[in-house]
Amino acid sequence: MTKYASIHAALGAALLFSFAACGDDKGTSTDTDSTATMATTEPGTTEPGTTEPGTTEPGTTTTAEPPTTGEPPTTSTTDTTTGDNGFVFPTDPFDAYTQIDRHGAVEAGTAGIAAAQGLGFNMGSDISIRDEYNASNPGEDADGKWLPEITNSVTFFLDAFTDDLEALQLKPATVDIALAQAGPVIVPDTIKYDPSMPTAYPNGRKLTDPVVDITLAAVLLELGPAQPLSLFADLPLNPPANDVPFGAEFPFLAPPHLP
Repeated sequence: MTKYASIHAALGAALLFSFAACGDDKGTSTDTDSTATMATTEPGTTEPGTTEPGTTEPGTTTTAEPPTTGEPPTTSTTDTTTGDNGFVFPTDPFDAYTQIDRHGAVEAGTAGIAAAQGLGFNMGSDISIRDEYNASNPGEDADGKWLPEITNSVTFFLDAFTDDLEALQLKPATVDIALAQAGPVIVPDTIKYDPSMPTAYPNGRKLTDPVVDITLAAVLLELGPAQPLSLFADLPLNPPANDVPFGAEFPFLAPPHLP
């Protein structure tokens, strides 16, 4: 149990360095081109016992008043379609939006980019490169644009934790081994799925997959029979399940915790 506790402590330190970032660095750049206003339309709601303008209650007649400003009424430029379940989906063309984030592979844009800067809270930290990464696309990943930065981040993690892993009698990966193991998952930054193989991250992704533990193993360990990809995920100190179960139907996620 002491060994498990030590491994868990080392993993916790790795998580605090960068894997827990989860994209929270967005919005740190002052470049207005890296932000976007998303065109959305929310369905209106009516409180019980109230009447929205333009509606008619039984026994009453409502006459629409013409505009008094002399200007024609304006309409939204956002086209929407409503699904069978009441969801409203914008139908604007792709180029009407500005991409500000992408998240195919687990923490590829945070732990994989400028890992040494952590969350960017330290004086002098510069994580604006993550904005550039989030605005790019998988085609640029495949061309190797981000490989030098990813290599720097993997090197940072192994430099920080190799001694700890060896003290726990685990065999750490080298930079080349780590890139060979984790590279196909995060380059390009997409979710890969082979239907002929079992569905489990990194082949697709189930809601129940302990994706961060799996990613840590691929980056930090030399994988093999004695050190499988699930080694960190299988530790008995990890929670075996969510505190609230997933649902059986879409959207599957449990309701949020309310204060």
